[in-house]
Amino acid sequence: MTLISLFILGLSYGATACMFTCMPFLAPLLTINSSYSLYNLKLISLFSLGRVFTYIFIAIASSYSAIILKSMLKDNQLFQLLLGSFTIFMSVYLLIKILKNKKTYCSSTNKYNDKKSLFGTFSIGALISFNPCVPVLTLVTFSTNTKNLFEASSYGLFFGLGAVLIPYIFYSLIVSNIVKGLVEQFKKYSKYIEIAATIFLFSTGSLILLGKINL
Repeated sequence: MTLISLFILGLSYGATACMFTCMPFLAPLLTINSSYSLYNLKLISLFSLGRVFTYIFIAIASSYSAIILKSMLKDNQLFQLLLGSFTIFMSVYLLIKILKNKKTYCSSTNKYNDKKSLFGTFSIGALISFNPCVPVLTLVTFSTNTKNLFEASSYGLFFGLGAVLIPYIFYSLIVSNIVKGLVEQFKKYSKYIEIAATIFLFSTGSLILLGKINL
């Protein structure tokens, strides 16, 4: 019953503000890779796995050191700093890739399928989940009563799966297709749209780094 309760808690969390919190990060990445449906699915999957990984980590850490973890979550400047830095890194890296690429955007060889991009997406997903909101603090509270590593991991896993389920469907089936359709409509401006997406990603990272955006 506890696992089901955590899954439902994660589901309600993912269906509300959490889904739109991901927008400044995922929307630009999906725009840049709008021609590659399978690659976009991989990006969304890695972003979601990053989030689940963090929830499992939070549950395990809560089981062994709840007091320390609560203080970390309440003072989350470190995670804001890391998230902002990773986001800026991703935007600069992708902008360089776009500007360097002289081939047309119809070419299948133009895919940004490399380890840096995929690792950056996973990292952003992981860091964005260090958010001291009520559902996450509830996960911490539940996890303090766990008796072993497996039980704590299960708590984090069920909460994480619930939290990412609706955003995963939303971004993979709706946002990804909308972005793809828009870029197709303005194909001759695709490079400029992708550059604008990286600038937006850079701006998001900068605002997080400066503490103007608190997730």
